[in-house]
Amino acid sequence: MDRATFTIPALWADHHVLAVRQVLSTVPGVANITASAMNKEVALDFDPAATSPDAIAQALSAAGYAPGDLPQAGPAPRQKAAWNTCGYRVTVTNQADNAMSGDFRKY
Repeated sequence: MDRATFTIPALWADHHVLAVRQVLSTVPGVANITASAMNKEVALDFDPAATSPDAIAQALSAAGYAPGDLPQAGPAPRQKAAWNTCGYRVTVTNQADNAMSGDFRKY
């Protein structure tokens, strides 16, 4: 038995995991299917005499779960914070607010 791992971008919930496991269980020679929606990966053992990774990928694609690369996440563009545009930022609590807040707001 050989081991294959596929990255599936459309695998994002438990019902997708169940659907992928159901599709792969019908492919002859496939065993020990492990699917993870968190990692968007499917790992499995397959018999090279019965099937190939290309046949497994075709079965996944036919079911709507085409293996592929995950989109690369980059750093978010820097934006000017709203408090920066006001001209000043309050970092000390006003004591008048503390005096009027009552016992329920003391922390």
